[in-house]
Amino acid sequence: MSPPRSVYLLIACALGACETGAPLSPPPSPPTLPAAPSSPSATASAVASAASLLPPPPSYAPPSYAPPPPPDPPIALHAGGKRAVRGAAGLVATVETNASRIGAEVLQRGGNAVDAAVAIAFALAVTHPSAGNIGGGGFMLVRLASGETRAIDFREIAPASATIEKNQAMLDAGGLGYASAGVPGTVAGMTLALEKYGTRPLAELLAPAIALAKKGHKLGQRQALVLGWSWEKLRKDAAARAIWGHGKAPHARGDVVKQPDLARTLEAIARDGRKGFYEGWVAAAIDKAMRAHGGLLTAADLAGYEARVREPLRFSYRGFAVETMPPPSMGGVAFAEIMLALERQRAHEAPVDSGLSLHLFVEAARRAYAERRLAGVDPDFRPPDESRALLARLLGGEHLETRKPAVDRDHATPSTAIAAGLDDAAPESPQTTHFSVVDALGNAVSCTYTQSASFGSKVVIPGTGVLLANAMGGFSPSGPNGLAPGKRMASSMTPTIVTQGGRLALVLGSPGGDTIPNTVAQVFRNLVDYGMSIDEAVEHPRVHHQYLPDQVRVERTNPPPRAALAELTRLGHVVRADAAALGDANEILVEVGTGVAWGAVDPREGGEARGIARVGR
Repeated sequence: MSPPRSVYLLIACALGACETGAPLSPPPSPPTLPAAPSSPSATASAVASAASLLPPPPSYAPPSYAPPPPPDPPIALHAGGKRAVRGAAGLVATVETNASRIGAEVLQRGGNAVDAAVAIAFALAVTHPSAGNIGGGGFMLVRLASGETRAIDFREIAPASATIEKNQAMLDAGGLGYASAGVPGTVAGMTLALEKYGTRPLAELLAPAIALAKKGHKLGQRQALVLGWSWEKLRKDAAARAIWGHGKAPHARGDVVKQPDLARTLEAIARDGRKGFYEGWVAAAIDKAMRAHGGLLTAADLAGYEARVREPLRFSYRGFAVETMPPPSMGGVAFAEIMLALERQRAHEAPVDSGLSLHLFVEAARRAYAERRLAGVDPDFRPPDESRALLARLLGGEHLETRKPAVDRDHATPSTAIAAGLDDAAPESPQTTHFSVVDALGNAVSCTYTQSASFGSKVVIPGTGVLLANAMGGFSPSGPNGLAPGKRMASSMTPTIVTQGGRLALVLGSPGGDTIPNTVAQVFRNLVDYGMSIDEAVEHPRVHHQYLPDQVRVERTNPPPRAALAELTRLGHVVRADAAALGDANEILVEVGTGVAWGAVDPREGGEARGIARVGR
């Protein structure tokens, strides 16, 4: 059954790719990474190689610890669903109609999942600029049909002239503008992914985005709403005002938005690859604008940026092998800690939507969110042995069993008792976007990328159409995530791929800032522990706890049962209903036996129907 027309998220099905899809070549060995930029403020100069971050399970656990055995027989995920979309030869799940259609068409023409993901990312930079971007950064997991998985880290880095004092001054002034921009990573990440794992020419994949930028696209209901929220700040920048407004008012639903300057930039990238963005006239324009407006980003910073290929963070949960994003993502670490703690507590035995089930989840989350800050650091700025030891400790069975205070099944643990000296961190902006792709051959991509705040820095580089992210606000004043030139800031983004018996089973991820790890964990838990179909797992009520503030957030319009919330209160939790949604999960489930994919639509973002692009059944 097709999703109702009130659903905003689009799932595009691309069928018929079986006959024309070209397989990915075997993945090359991870490259030798260059040394981190030399800087007095850098915490380490050694680079953590892709393979050195964390050995695969079960080597995290000390020999004396025996993790719970996997279920026998193995858990069978629930295929289908009343509002799920079936794709026998490929699925694309994104937040926007045009991007999903473009990704589906790439699969139909014989491209693989990476080809489709690259086309989607550039399309979203045109049609979903509140989060889609070429001026920001993010993370991508690529799983090849051969079984190999790689994590591509294209998170932004701090410019060479960045200092803690300058960054604090930027934050004190509102956290926006030219000084809030780091060195963008998206173009480098997409071109690297395509070079290593794709099959189609870059120019071919960029052509649809270029056409949308030139000819324009109609602004949808949701995008018009989000634009209105940011307009008062966007309108202060002349280039941004010219793109998304007419006179003093923002564009409204149905207005055609054209971006000829962005089309020129995309054409430069299509012609010259990464050099078309990080060198040449685009880089010169960015450098000129930065100098004129007190920004830190220079042409030299752009020329020196490199995306990284890293080894995923791996763990197992109840017979499923999970691969998620390693540092500088704090999200993957938190997600792993939550699920491993729940497994050891046998939380799956608590009935779904019961007070005990939610209590155990909240207690696992509060501990994981406190500890994730220790690991959320650019691995290029921490000695490899230190990174390896820290992650092994955080995810090891001994630590999860002995950390104090232990989980009390009958009482909430005050967050102040979990860790000393951790203040309530500045909230991470929820305006991010995630997309998932599966092709006919079994290749998969899970990608989350961001402008940081909605519409990022709120400034567009004149003559280029490039809207820059305000990622510099992602650094902490001190500690592991403290600012250093050339350093990547931590993030909660958690793109994830799950297999069972060596076969692709799930492609997961979500936007939502600090809520991302909890959203991914709850969707995963709904599927594995409670036997929900993919649509039920995505639409189900969620809760959120992030250590501080010490409260359980629930969605006002989609809360758990009253009895469960009453039980949380009785156990000592402070429960707060919030109008904001907890994530916007765009997920894919693959039948392990048949390879048929099922996509979910999350109704949380609201807005009008975005449609379903389908060829065949």
